[in-house]
Amino acid sequence: MKEGQDWSRVEEERFEVVAVTLFGKIVVARYATLEQAEWRAGKMGEEAERNPRGYVQYLVRQAGGPARER
Repeated sequence: MKEGQDWSRVEEERFEVVAVTLFGKIVVARYATLEQAEWRAGKMGEEAERNPRGYVQYLVRQAGGPARER
């Protein structure tokens, strides 16, 4: 964190976009609202359909805790 930045006003990241493959799950993004996460998962799913690189499905789930603590 740079000097002068105040993270107390930043919304907590509560939802994650997860890429599900045959080999496991990978968190690819975190968002404050469910709507943002669902919109992004939809866009990522569309991109995966246009440029397939194996089986990938994007799902939204509730985050376990703040991203800064992970």
